[in-house]
Amino acid sequence: MASSMMRQFGLCAAGVLACASLAQAWGEEGHQIVGTIAMTRLTPQARAAIIELLGNDDLAKAGLWADQIRGDSKYDWAKPYHYINLPRTAEMIDLSRDCPTGECVVAAIPKFLAKAADPSLPIDERREALKFAVHFIGDLHQPLHAGYKDDLGGNRIQIVAFGGTEAETKTNLHALWDSVLIRHRSRGEWRTLAGEIAASAPPDLVASWQSNLDSVDWANESAAITRMVYKDLPTDQRVGETYYEANIATVMRRLAAGGVRMAAILNRTFAQHEPAKPVETAGGSGQGAPAREDPGQVAPAN
Repeated sequence: MASSMMRQFGLCAAGVLACASLAQAWGEEGHQIVGTIAMTRLTPQARAAIIELLGNDDLAKAGLWADQIRGDSKYDWAKPYHYINLPRTAEMIDLSRDCPTGECVVAAIPKFLAKAADPSLPIDERREALKFAVHFIGDLHQPLHAGYKDDLGGNRIQIVAFGGTEAETKTNLHALWDSVLIRHRSRGEWRTLAGEIAASAPPDLVASWQSNLDSVDWANESAAITRMVYKDLPTDQRVGETYYEANIATVMRRLAAGGVRMAAILNRTFAQHEPAKPVETAGGSGQGAPAREDPGQVAPAN
């Protein structure tokens, strides 16, 4: 499967490494790539709604926020929303078993999208909801966010990456898929890589991604890849170019799917969006700036 994906994308290897902390989902580059791909596919209505909530349409930046606030104890309630765990023997996600209280990434995505689109809610609450939703869509397309509780989604599996070809990097399996493989490909030029991924995605896959906006299905896709990740891990837990070549197309495909689906689900969420009415100027011309609160203000979580 990975070899087929590699042929489809025609991506080459390059190499700078980075490690992700336990708090990361996709690392920063991954979330920025997903957000950048999404921005190119927004409808005018969705873009207008996002600008009203965020003050801009920079989904690449917005997707980082939910990781940046994870050290703030007032957001501890949001930690379970970044992932879903399932039994190692399970073939499919079962929400009654794997997300019984609704506190998982699969349930979080529709929950926060609904909040973001609800005009009856305060704008600061909607703004936070949008940033959470954007982040969680990226999270769910990182395979190990549909992983196993006993090793914290691969965080407890120690890995040595690219020893002998570059400065040896000690990391873990989760971080390897979050950041290390991406940066080995991007050399830190994530904007360029985002463009290459978007341009290389096969049209039939793009159409398939756009037509399936069910977060349960996204989780099942990630869970299937997670099973392969564990199966293909070298017994000595040292990974290099062979592992990279076998898996980088899978990483690229998940980034592409995340970006395409993010745009599609935001387009659907804000399809009925009505732009904010202009503020009346002193002269009554009605040509003032749109009425919205300062996008830099963020309210405490409830």
